[in-house]
Amino acid sequence: MKIYTIVSPHDSLVKNKIKEILKIYHIAPIDVVSYDMQETTIQDALFDVSSAGFLVERKAVLVKAPYFLTGALTKGPEHDIDKLTSYLNHPSPENILIFHAPYEKLDERKKVVKLLKKKSDYIKINTPNEFNLIDYAKRELIRYHIMADDNISKTLVQLTQNNVDKLMLELIKIRDYFSDSPDRELSLELVHDLVPQTLEDNIFLLTEALAVKNVKRAYRVFSDLMVQKEEPIKLIVMIANQFRLFKQIQILQAQGKYEKDIASELGVHPYRVKIAIGQARRFKLEELDKLLKQLAEADLQIKTGQIDGQMALELFILGV
Repeated sequence: MKIYTIVSPHDSLVKNKIKEILKIYHIAPIDVVSYDMQETTIQDALFDVSSAGFLVERKAVLVKAPYFLTGALTKGPEHDIDKLTSYLNHPSPENILIFHAPYEKLDERKKVVKLLKKKSDYIKINTPNEFNLIDYAKRELIRYHIMADDNISKTLVQLTQNNVDKLMLELIKIRDYFSDSPDRELSLELVHDLVPQTLEDNIFLLTEALAVKNVKRAYRVFSDLMVQKEEPIKLIVMIANQFRLFKQIQILQAQGKYEKDIASELGVHPYRVKIAIGQARRFKLEELDKLLKQLAEADLQIKTGQIDGQMALELFILGV
């Protein structure tokens, strides 16, 4: 079978799958022609795949973003679906046709989709969950001969927001960093230096350090934020919001609510709730009330000029 349909929004995973297909048929990347269906018609792609390759035994034609296989109303050139149907019934005996549908799913009510599932090698790449990604990160680090404990893989997944494409890019960056290094041990500090972090990421790392009473790590994250010239008042608000989220989660959990229900009730992204649950269990409710009160007092002291903002946050971190 020389027609493939790959359905997945994860570009990195799709690229790996396409490499595997090309390897099977001994097709070099230079012998792959791509057609974006938002710019070119399916007729052009079918004409190409039906034509003999130039000085090669076979070639591959990659059809990207075939939105006409979904229910989406997307503007683009006029595609002749009848010609596609005809080709699926009578494909090229030599060349390879690959559809890359960067979507969660196709519209299976459409006749052409039903035919495509029947006539092609249909590959659905599901979104990996957190545990899959952590295992993947561990395997890749081992493959690169980089030593790292289990917490490193978990942190990498957290810092890339459970996004497999981002995770793969960061793992390649880490691989390249160690390419000429005799010391091949990946530390948590190095992960934080190599992986770009948003302000929200740093607040997460700060509250996580406070949760385990690791003042040294919390102070290091705080120092980084000061170097980045983040406003202390803004940081206090964000830290307080995180602790307030922990409190709300604990209250809702006590009412028997599950992760999905909590995310829905609080209007917070499910992944953020998932991560916050792990941190929240490290605090008692009365401890969270105490921390929120301290942050409110620090906020007032800064705004009334009683204390410098950076000093107020330093004292808060040391006090925890």
